Amino acid sequence: MRIELTTDPFELHARAGHCLARDPLRHTVIATMVRNGVAGVMTIEPVFAMVCDGDAVVGVAIDTPGHGAYLGDIPASALPGVAAALFDRDPAVVAVEGDPHSASEFAIHWQRLSGNAFRLQWTTRLYRLGELRVPAVPGIARRAGDADIDLCVRWAERMRREEDIGPDPRAVPDRIAAGQWWLWDDAGVPVSVVAHQRRAYGWTRIGPVYTPPEFRRRGYAAAATAQVSKALRDSGSQVCLFADLANPTSNKIYRDIGFEPVGDVPRFVFDVSE
Repeated sequence: MRIELTTDPFELHARAGHCLARDPLRHTVIATMVRNGVAGVMTIEPVFAMVCDGDAVVGVAIDTPGHGAYLGDIPASALPGVAAALFDRDPAVVAVEGDPHSASEFAIHWQRLSGNAFRLQWTTRLYRLGELRVPAVPGIARRAGDADIDLCVRWAERMRREEDIGPDPRAVPDRIAAGQWWLWDDAGVPVSVVAHQRRAYGWTRIGPVYTPPEFRRRGYAAAATAQVSKALRDSGSQVCLFADLANPTSNKIYRDIGFEPVGDVPRFVFDVSE
């Protein structure tokens, strides 16, 4: 097997789309990046790695500068080659995410190549929507509009400060224009936000979900997520999302409204040697 790299989402879609479509739920992160690239709305240019067996692409990974590598369904024997190819292209990869076995094996190979130790930063759980249960909470869900851009950008910035993860504030206006950001209004006051990605291979991933501290513990995030999930399902899409395992509240909220666990995705970060 050989590893080929490309920054062209059109090439990745044409040559490896069948890999993503084979298990679109597992590949939701990569599939979304491809979809955004084809739509011309990526703020950062990722590198796609294709595992090739003859003319066939049998596995896919992605390296997003500043965020790290994300592994799709890759043959175990190809993991050393993927690590080596990405190291040659970008020795400053900061982290890797994927299924527990693939991510840990990649991290071990990366440590051998770079000399940098790795550690578990967090683990997220991937959920898929089962039987939806919509809670009764005061307020309504509405799509964010131009008048909400400043508020949504501020909340995106707060999310990054509070949680060390979140959407790129620069992308918020385009995502609002695409109808991907929703606000929950209670008595006309925006109190929570739920966003989602573009649909890819029949699935739409929800995220981020954020409620400012002053509005928490009132059920707003649960109600907003449920209503947005209903709208997505009614449009013909299946729905998924990630939740940080270290946050039992969000995991409970999602289970309560009908999301079912699929699998865990650890993130290993590489500690740069002094």
